[in-house]
Amino acid sequence: MKIVCIGGGHGLAQVLSAIKPLCNNLTAIVATTDNGGSTGRIREAQNCIALGDIRRCCVQLAGEGSITHSVYEHRFTSGDIEGHSLGNLTLLGLTQVMASPTQAIACFNKLLGNCETVLPMSDIPTDLVAELDNGEKVFGECAIDALSLLPEKVYLSKKVPASPGAVEAILNADLVIIGPGSIITSIMPAFLIDDIALAIQKTSACRVFIENTAQENSVMQYTHSAGIDWLQKKLGAKIYDLSISPPAIMEILQHGNKCNKTGKHLHNIDELNNVFSELLKSSFNAETHA
Repeated sequence: MKIVCIGGGHGLAQVLSAIKPLCNNLTAIVATTDNGGSTGRIREAQNCIALGDIRRCCVQLAGEGSITHSVYEHRFTSGDIEGHSLGNLTLLGLTQVMASPTQAIACFNKLLGNCETVLPMSDIPTDLVAELDNGEKVFGECAIDALSLLPEKVYLSKKVPASPGAVEAILNADLVIIGPGSIITSIMPAFLIDDIALAIQKTSACRVFIENTAQENSVMQYTHSAGIDWLQKKLGAKIYDLSISPPAIMEILQHGNKCNKTGKHLHNIDELNNVFSELLKSSFNAETHA
């Protein structure tokens, strides 16, 4: 089964880790508009795409608890590189010697021993811009997350094409998993690229949206509106066929007697693995009896 996962932040990395044992053809399409922390500093100095979530996804696929995971997630504590992770700096170096960020990420993934595909949403840098009801424009993910009211519009500072392979992966997928993560800053960016938005409409894959299991630490926490409904309204198109809410996740886990109440993560890997296992099992049985 060909599975494509779209998103950013910690949520996408956790989904990839959970899906990996269940799938031999896995592709991640990662949002690249983050402008905070180490990633933001690198972007400002080097005018490149956001590398942090890409690093997180690649390293997570290599296996949490491994020496590889520890080394590339290590953050320096002094000097000019204070706060930077080795993984971010490695990716930056690779982007400067390879022909494109997509090729650099493929090289990094190979160094980690991963056979899965990790793609940036685009090879070209762009940023998230929000426009408020009064016409004021807010630039960058950090400032948008800090808003107290939902924006009227959200768009990219520069129109960019999808990265090579992203559209093809979506069109050829059997299953597309969206989220979990921040609606505006983790999930929305990829769908603001015309090529990706069109591919999502054209694909015959089942499109599954995974809702957050905890309240977002962003502007979305100030609204009672359903996040995915707001997102689709702003995008002007339906991007999912099935939405899995936290109660649905618990029901699936309890049905399979696999509920884990001691998870350490916001998006618990073991629980996600069990949920996806049940979903894929149901999909396989449906195809077999079709």
